[in-house]
Amino acid sequence: MSSTVVHELPMRWADLDSLNHVNNVVYLDYAAESRAMLVEDGVLDERPVRRVVVEFLRSLLLSRRPVHITSTIDGDELVQEIRPVPDASPFARVTTTFGAPERLRAAPSYGDTLPCRVRRSDLGPDGLVTGVKVFELVQEARILLIANRLKALSAGRFVLGRTDVTYGDGMPWRREPYEVSSWVSRLGTSSATIEAEIIGPDTVHARASAVLIGFDLETSRSRPYNHEEREAFASLSRPG
Repeated sequence: MSSTVVHELPMRWADLDSLNHVNNVVYLDYAAESRAMLVEDGVLDERPVRRVVVEFLRSLLLSRRPVHITSTIDGDELVQEIRPVPDASPFARVTTTFGAPERLRAAPSYGDTLPCRVRRSDLGPDGLVTGVKVFELVQEARILLIANRLKALSAGRFVLGRTDVTYGDGMPWRREPYEVSSWVSRLGTSSATIEAEIIGPDTVHARASAVLIGFDLETSRSRPYNHEEREAFASLSRPG
């Protein structure tokens, strides 16, 4: 049997990205804060998180009004929709699947590998990187990948449509950086999927996929990727 709860959360200037939209990671932060409130109120038991999927439906701008998070709990799944007011269309949908994290195996070694340095402020009370910060580290690696290898994709030429993160073994702090391996797994007419793994000694701490959609900033509509952009994506595809 499912149950639904609505929370209000204030927005902050620091929530914004370079385009003055709420940063993609912040949606997950809103959802995590609301989830903690559900636990505090006894509506939800404290449970480990196995997977989080975020669907980005439209851009959210800063407002003095709080955002509304509608949370629906159904068994081991929590669906949270983030809205400006309770009855409006959602800006984002966050689906959390509870359960023991999986033991993930690394994909065949291929693609770009970038360093991933953890800060002590990334850690939760258990001494491990929090789920929100794992999401942020994956995003940081994707931004670096685009800056280094996908230079044809300038800011405003694409939007993030969906991110799917599966959590593996927890990430403790260490001086040495972890590694993030990234590659393109799918290339369509107006979308491309970038896969990534955060790799530690003998384990994968997280596996993520992100769908990037070609975007026309003037019309605020999706657009096909041009030849130069498609070639850049194709250069990061796995052989075969």
